[in-house]
Amino acid sequence: MRAIVDAGAFSEALNHVRKVIQRSAIPILEGVLVRFKNGRCFLTASDFTTWLTVALPAREEEFAFVFQKPQEVAKACRYYQGELTLEVHDIKSDYPTVTFRSGHRSGTFDAFPEKDYPLPPPMEENVSFTTNAAALLKRIERVKYAVRAPQGIYDEPQRTCVQFSGNDVFCVDSHRAACDTDTALAFPRPFLTWGNSLAFLKLMGGSEAAVRIGTNHIWFSTDAVSICAHREGFETFRLRDAVPETFSEEFFVSPKEFLRELEYLESFQPKKHRRTVCFCGGRLFFDKVESKCSTSVEIEGESEITVGFDQRFMKDALTQFKDSSRVKMKFSGEISPIVLEAEGRNDFAMVLPVRLYGRMAA
Repeated sequence: MRAIVDAGAFSEALNHVRKVIQRSAIPILEGVLVRFKNGRCFLTASDFTTWLTVALPAREEEFAFVFQKPQEVAKACRYYQGELTLEVHDIKSDYPTVTFRSGHRSGTFDAFPEKDYPLPPPMEENVSFTTNAAALLKRIERVKYAVRAPQGIYDEPQRTCVQFSGNDVFCVDSHRAACDTDTALAFPRPFLTWGNSLAFLKLMGGSEAAVRIGTNHIWFSTDAVSICAHREGFETFRLRDAVPETFSEEFFVSPKEFLRELEYLESFQPKKHRRTVCFCGGRLFFDKVESKCSTSVEIEGESEITVGFDQRFMKDALTQFKDSSRVKMKFSGEISPIVLEAEGRNDFAMVLPVRLYGRMAA
């Protein structure tokens, strides 16, 4: 059995999908499923959390197989140009082979039968909507820094996933939060999923994507790309309840200047023990008496309350607004969340403070 595809398109699709693959003790789980059907070639890879499928035009016969070692196939595909012919031998056996031919070059690769590959779950039609894939990815990229990397099976999804609820796309861990709001798009059902799965939205470019929210999975699909991601939990964090409605102090700072001065303080930071940074009236200093450095940033407004924060988390929050000329900082006391936002934008960041004990100026 044989089929013909464009060599460049096939190579590109294979390189995209194999990024999903994780090391496994089961060989077929490290493979890539290739299916020819209805005049198209579909390449699928999975890590059991995400199924990624990329489609491209094809012609001639319909059949399917699984590459045993897709990384070896990908290396060979770099040298193929123009039309690429794929011919499967002994397709009904447990160990078929696939021969590639392109111009004067050819290569034969080991395969598995299609029947042993774990297919993505069937798509549900429970709740669906459409959105621009690039716009949605931009919102996700803006906030995903505030998620905690999964450490084990007991991690809470609300701390390790990107969350979608109402008009908000947001992330929360134990120390901070970041949220982007778009009043033009409301998610009809809340859901949470891994940021790694959502990163493949970039393959859809600026296309309109259909999004379907099922009981245990979420599907994002265009004509050429399909992503099936596991739905992690059902209840999103009530972020809006955690954001203060009123503040004692509000003032503006330059995010670039603030970041520069935090980097200056970082040069005095011990490698093994991170110190809390104190901020008051534009002045930045460490909370330890032995600290001998300080600096300051220009502020627009008044600030008399001294707050402490973890330098890493504040740098991430300021970086969210690095393209803005100024950012508004708001808080109400030493133990009040520090909220950052910028004019003309729909997103905000929140950093939880660090309690200060016996602080002294540098």
